[in-house]
Amino acid sequence: MNVPRQAVVVLLSAGLLLSGCSSSSRNPEDEGYTGPTLPARTVVKDKWQEGPAKPKQHKPYPYDIYTHCGIKWVNFGGRWWVLDSVFPGPEQVKGEPPSQYTQRFAGYMTLIGPDTANFDAAGMPTMQFVPAEDEPPGCA
Repeated sequence: MNVPRQAVVVLLSAGLLLSGCSSSSRNPEDEGYTGPTLPARTVVKDKWQEGPAKPKQHKPYPYDIYTHCGIKWVNFGGRWWVLDSVFPGPEQVKGEPPSQYTQRFAGYMTLIGPDTANFDAAGMPTMQFVPAEDEPPGCA
């Protein structure tokens, strides 16, 4: 059977497209799943990233955390949040981790639900924040 060369190219292209689509719809429970990945960010001098006043759920926003007093409080989406949990696991941000000698980490803040926000940065576990009842105390 003699198949024209163009037909072979079309069939191979369709096969590659279909196989690519099936691998992107994997579930977190699947073996080898690493989740979505974002590119590492770097701190830009004199430019703070704090996300929008009204963030949308499940959309990662560039966000910088000030670390001088530790990573306990953040202001995101027009309100204060307090660190609740740290989740080691597959990194959501790929690239070089931030310098340990900086007072700010550049990463991404994602509103997971009305009472949960996650911060992810290269080389760091996911940090989960919940709404704070009070404003943070000053740091000593």
